Amino acid sequence: MHSLRFPGETDADFRRRAEHALRVAKVLVEACLSNRCMQRYMADPTLPYTEEDVRISPTVRVEYEQAIAIGDLGSCLSATRSKHWGDGPWVMPLDPDDEFFPDRVTYIYRANSVYNRRFEQRRRLKELLGRQHRPLVETAKRQTKTIFLRFLTESQADAIRRILHVEPGEFWRGCRGAALDLPPRLVQLEFDF
Repeated sequence: MHSLRFPGETDADFRRRAEHALRVAKVLVEACLSNRCMQRYMADPTLPYTEEDVRISPTVRVEYEQAIAIGDLGSCLSATRSKHWGDGPWVMPLDPDDEFFPDRVTYIYRANSVYNRRFEQRRRLKELLGRQHRPLVETAKRQTKTIFLRFLTESQADAIRRILHVEPGEFWRGCRGAALDLPPRLVQLEFDF
């Protein structure tokens, strides 16, 4: 038979631990019920959220140094098991303004997230290179520098130099995560008429 007691734990210690767990659970449930996004989901009859379901399994924030996962506790811990987001996990109550998906774990990357910076940089490299040279980003990410440079054609190397203003070796490092100074996205502003 399984027991919730730790080996050698006294009745008083077990009681204190159980009362602490109850206080934490109440905070998590109340924060979840107070969240505006969750209130919208519970009001929507097409979604499977009821107050009873939220009380059984509240949506929580699982925080790391570089990112936050929002969802039920088990799903968040399972989904982030292999992530390398720095210190954590810390289970925290939802903020009233947290927005999240109703049917899957939601990730929010912090400004210091190396993971997200690399992802966004590779996305920007693909945009800048265009349809013809976009596959170079994934090729550089997966191959060693020696192999990448050996099989890079002269026209591909010229495209990297012309479009990104970097040498192919520096492009390879950027695809692997080193920060590159890329031109900003051009945004059409609205005119005041």
